[in-house]
Amino acid sequence: MSEMRKLAQLFGIETDYYDIHGNHVQIEDEVLVNLLGSFGEYSQNGSGWKENIHRKAEEIAFPIPPVIVASNLEITFIPQLNWLVGSLFFTREDVILEIPFRVENQKWSFPLPPDLEWGYYPLNFEIRTTLNTLYYKSFFIFTPKYCYLPEGKNFWGLNLAVYSTNTRKKQEIGDLQDLRLMSNLLKKYGGNFLGILPIHLLENRMPYGISPYYPADRLEWNPIYLPLEWVAQILAANHELNAPESFSLFMDRSPQDPSLLNYESAWKRKDQILRSFFQIWRKREINSADLNKKSFSDFLTNEGIRILHSAFFQAYALRQGWDFRSWPLDFQRGDKGAIAQFIDQNHEEVYYFVFLQWLMELYLKTHFQSSDMLAFDLPVGTSPTGIESWLNQDLFVFSQRVGAPPDDFSPAGQNWGFPPANPWKDRENHYSHFISLIQANMKYCSFLRIDHIMGLYRLFWIPEGCDPKCGTYVRSFFQDLLGIVALESHRQKVIVIGEDLGTVPPQVREAMRAYKILSTRVFYFESDQNGFIPAPNHYPRETMVTIGTHDMPPLKAFLEGKDIDLREKLGLFTSEEATVQHQIRQQRIAGVKSRLIEWDYLREPDSFDDFLEAVLFYLSKTSSILKIVNLDDLMKSDIQINLPGTITEYPNWRHRLVVCPDELEKIIQKMASIFRL
Repeated sequence: MSEMRKLAQLFGIETDYYDIHGNHVQIEDEVLVNLLGSFGEYSQNGSGWKENIHRKAEEIAFPIPPVIVASNLEITFIPQLNWLVGSLFFTREDVILEIPFRVENQKWSFPLPPDLEWGYYPLNFEIRTTLNTLYYKSFFIFTPKYCYLPEGKNFWGLNLAVYSTNTRKKQEIGDLQDLRLMSNLLKKYGGNFLGILPIHLLENRMPYGISPYYPADRLEWNPIYLPLEWVAQILAANHELNAPESFSLFMDRSPQDPSLLNYESAWKRKDQILRSFFQIWRKREINSADLNKKSFSDFLTNEGIRILHSAFFQAYALRQGWDFRSWPLDFQRGDKGAIAQFIDQNHEEVYYFVFLQWLMELYLKTHFQSSDMLAFDLPVGTSPTGIESWLNQDLFVFSQRVGAPPDDFSPAGQNWGFPPANPWKDRENHYSHFISLIQANMKYCSFLRIDHIMGLYRLFWIPEGCDPKCGTYVRSFFQDLLGIVALESHRQKVIVIGEDLGTVPPQVREAMRAYKILSTRVFYFESDQNGFIPAPNHYPRETMVTIGTHDMPPLKAFLEGKDIDLREKLGLFTSEEATVQHQIRQQRIAGVKSRLIEWDYLREPDSFDDFLEAVLFYLSKTSSILKIVNLDDLMKSDIQINLPGTITEYPNWRHRLVVCPDELEKIIQKMASIFRL
């Protein structure tokens, strides 16, 4: 093995891997050199990569890492040869405890307090050597052994896209009031799960600023989902603004295509009204009786400088564009003085964006924090030009993009367009960014779905501008990240779901089982040894079962092969490939129907209504803890939400459902009659 490949492996860069068909893929040297360069590693003239290898190997072998994540109350390591004695100074509730070392089998051991609570603790080591005294800092994260998962409880419910479910009014886009209506109906009929596509902050601009899985910031929410009637009510602004007349801005202007959402139009109109609300609210006198003013002040204090910098970004982006890489250098680099001056000179504009986040947080806290039903979805990445990337420029590797290697789903591979985080830098920073992501996204929910959970183990890096075939996997600190997820899961009593579809190494699913993270099981893909759908009792208990996902066709389209026709139309399949896919699909459907008939779930094979009901009955009988159905399937939609591999070729994330509350209640009631059996 070459020196360069040895160094790549030390960094967790995989020099080869096996694809979905089991074929061995050897990574080209130039790809590995490119990836090493993104870690700041370059060949030294004369000595090649030897100095780099020596330095990295020493770093890895050093006894005290920058952060220690563990579920036991003891810190142990093998000391270096010239270390004589040592003490650990452990800070707990502002009290510093000195813990002397003890020797066990040539290891140093530091026993921690037996009543220590799960959490985060700074560490300071004092080491006496043969020559002097050394001081090292580290960070201890004490975690449970697995995630929160109440025993003996089952869950069923819906999964949906909030933007598509405008149930009450003609305001172009579904909002949090519509989500609350869904929640109340599910609760009324015994449902206890409501999953939604991510509602994080977006640019709300075509074509790249609308995907919920390409957010500008995963720590903030998209105010396009604010219900205007609720905002008017909470601010007591109905009279001053003449709210009903203002809301007619939406109702008097029908979109050109009512089946498709126009984010820019919807946000432009909603932004206009929200700014009026802000002006009314801002001009009121601050007094002790105004709970909203106090709530806003508390929010600003709790969120700290980050919320101000995020608000600055949005205000500045309206003038200079949403790609911070094109800004003047001071602002591009996040110069604190330049930012503070802009905020001082544009105080009202900046604080408007703080106001929007406060309203989003207030609604979620008021209506969902104690609902025991809501499930959020954490995307695997963030836009390279957005707020999160700008605020963490030392963490993200902008010369690389994340994606997936070629497989049956995407023969050319996938480039998802966002930069990976540097796992070594993340570890060096005590995983502070990852912790903040998990904490923020668990704050108001009872379930958290982690998109592409394999990303905690490894991500597929692609050098910017290159074909996905030129990428390879880069590993992260898997056990550390799982420990943090388990800690926050218990702290906030949140059940964790992992999206583990596709080419997933066995050690990922083994770890998910050990950590009680629910595995995702999709009806379309599940097969027994003979290629048929498995019997319902063959599903592992710690799983979530569903018909399909947002990247797959609804059941009606699946039966009709519309997704295959669409891929052929857009050139993603040749006519020959489409013919083969149709044949495979028909065989699959025939096999599914034969089993459903055999189990007496299906009486009328040619009726879609009967087939849908049979599939729901099948899901209800599985031994999975969590059973969910996409609203699109219940509404008998034949339109796919998202077609992977397309951006402008297909209207992803824009399709709307025509949802009448009375009809919705009947559908949920019927679903409940099946799932409560």
